[in-house]
Amino acid sequence: MGLFDYLFSKADAKCDICVKSFAQMWASYRGQGHDTALGDEAYRPRTEPLPTKVPGQPARLVAIGDIHGDYHKAVRALRLAGLMDEHGSWAGGSAVAVQVGDILDRGDHEIRILILLERLAAEAAAAGGRLYLLNGNHETMNVMGDHRYATPGANLEFLGFSTWRDFCALMKRRSGCDGAGAPDPLQERRDAAARASSSPHTASMARLAPYNWLRSRALMPGSELARRFFAARPTVLQLGGNVFVHGGVLPAHVEYGLERINSETQSWMLAPDGPKPAPSFLRGGSAIVWARAFSASDERRCDCDTLQQVLQSVGAQRMVVGHTIQTRGINSACESRVVRVDVGMSHGCGDGPVEVLEVLKDGQVLRLREHTPPVDVGPATPRHPPHQSAQQHAAPAGAGTAANTGRPPVPAAA
Repeated sequence: MGLFDYLFSKADAKCDICVKSFAQMWASYRGQGHDTALGDEAYRPRTEPLPTKVPGQPARLVAIGDIHGDYHKAVRALRLAGLMDEHGSWAGGSAVAVQVGDILDRGDHEIRILILLERLAAEAAAAGGRLYLLNGNHETMNVMGDHRYATPGANLEFLGFSTWRDFCALMKRRSGCDGAGAPDPLQERRDAAARASSSPHTASMARLAPYNWLRSRALMPGSELARRFFAARPTVLQLGGNVFVHGGVLPAHVEYGLERINSETQSWMLAPDGPKPAPSFLRGGSAIVWARAFSASDERRCDCDTLQQVLQSVGAQRMVVGHTIQTRGINSACESRVVRVDVGMSHGCGDGPVEVLEVLKDGQVLRLREHTPPVDVGPATPRHPPHQSAQQHAAPAGAGTAANTGRPPVPAAA
């Protein structure tokens, strides 16, 4: 029995006054109409339809690449883009921004970033702007139960979050605030711990990565975090002539239906009938969150014909993708029909420079980088001088990232 379990097991005998006080406090809180963004209302199942295609071209459109648990780099990116002021409030006015996924893994501040972006999205909508947040492959991996890239610091963050949520649930349950039938957080916690030691493999993983079992419980389909943050997000989004996606939209995805992909991903994450396997379009190297067909730094390895076919079929001019780190900064390929915005800025993913993409209504497509004037987005600069031989110019083994070969090893998986 863990310390948390032990202390809560004594609550009946030791905390009568605490329970009564909590009931009074909770009733007062619920009756005063406070903002419930951080309360229980935030965890309700998000069943409203997700946006897939939004018409019109905003005067200013911003895209932010993979963040991977680096809160401080996330803040710097938001400020670089003019979306957040020094007080942490939305400063983008009517600007429209998209973060292309991969907030989870490789960094220690995942929940902190999720809450920050959730708050900014609400402030943006109130100011006449928008902040859209997409799911990436690391969000879907974690909901599936794959936590290979979670850091010890992030798992401690999950420990604190889970402990607080369980404490609140227990107090409400024992003080009658939630009525009959509320689940017992202690039993849920025991069940999650039991699942984590149900086989030699899971027990070994639990020893190597403490608190991964709490992470699984917090992120599994139907869980509080899956409902609050990820089920409320599209996987693919078209804004005017720009398609935003974490990995890449392939013809099979268009044929299947982009709205259907968003709807079925949401349903899988909400799990109204209990957890089920992830949809096939989220698994494997050609998955919409894993595809790298348009992301190779060497443009000759990009499937430009397929890209053009996809864009024509959805009526768009450009695709904006993350997922594959661009060590030479935000760049374009295939005659600017794809822009790659993952620059590996997270401390856990290369600690690259902070960059964001800006698309203006007059057609300018700009790369913003800290301490540097904006520049037009163009193809990646050559890795070697042009006078070098073809043999010298060849990319070293492992440098290419265009292969659609499933889950890549560290550090290829961005």
